[in-house]
Order: sequence, then structure tokens, then C-alpha cells
Amino acid sequence: MPPKFLFLLAVFPAYQIWDIWQLHGAVGVNYHLLAETAATVVFLWILTVVWRERRRTARELAELKTSRLAGERAAQERDATARQSTRDFLKQMQVQFEAWRLTPAEKEVALLLVKGLSLEAIAGLRESGAKTVRQHAANIYAKAKLEGRHQLAAYFLEDLMAPVTVD
Repeated sequence: MPPKFLFLLAVFPAYQIWDIWQLHGAVGVNYHLLAETAATVVFLWILTVVWRERRRTARELAELKTSRLAGERAAQERDATARQSTRDFLKQMQVQFEAWRLTPAEKEVALLLVKGLSLEAIAGLRESGAKTVRQHAANIYAKAKLEGRHQLAAYFLEDLMAPVTVD
């Protein structure tokens, strides 16, 4: 409903119409009376249009708020699922590292290799020599019976990829 004070604005033109009617009666065409009546009708029509538009806008705003909240909930659920998937993936990697009987240093190097870091970058992160990291990498490949970093990464990432379908 529109604010009541807006309808009060229609009282003055309505009073003008009543006053003119009282002064001149219903005799003949009174253009002043017609103008006042038309102005009052137009004002009330504009007021109604504004009122409807405000209601429509309020409904749309409420729908947007509801939609935003639903989107935020979906994003939170998606993020929680992604975090859980990451934890599960890392846990499976650790299980496989145990099966290969990797040392703690080799596990760390293997994880960084799967992430795609270079041997030099891994040496910098671990604050160790590049030759040491190379030796850890060679030990990892030998224990896993893999030929290199690409096969190591593929070993863990292959199952995450969607299967290729040939039409």
C-alpha cells in the first residue's frame, strides 16, 4: 500500500473540485472543474502506478535475496565437498606412498612432484640440495616402478579424469 500521505495529496484537488461544483453548480461546461477533475484522476493513476511498481520491486528484491542466499549455501556445500575430496585424495596418496614404502622425505618430494614443482623448486622449499632431491626422486620412481615424474603424476591423476569416449 502506498504511503498514506500521498493519498492526502489528492485531498486538495478533490476539495477544489467540490468547491467549484458548489460555486457554479452543474450548469453548463465548466473547464476549470474538468481540469481539476482530470488532474486529480491523473494524480491518483500515477500514484497507483508508483505503488504497483514499488510492490513489484519489493518482490523482486526479496526474490534476489532468496536467490543470493541459496547461491551462497550451494557454494558453501560445493566448497565443503571439494575440501573433502582433496582430503580423500591426499589420504589415498599417503596410503599409496606407504604401500611403496617411501621414507618421510621421499613422501614429501613425491607430493611436490605430483603438484608439478621442479626439482630445483623442491630443493628450495625443503632447504636441501638439488642432488638430494634428484636422489629422492630416483628412489621414488624405483620403488613405485615408474619411469618418471609424468608417470608418477598420471598414476594419481588418471582416475580423476573423465573417461575418453570415442564416437
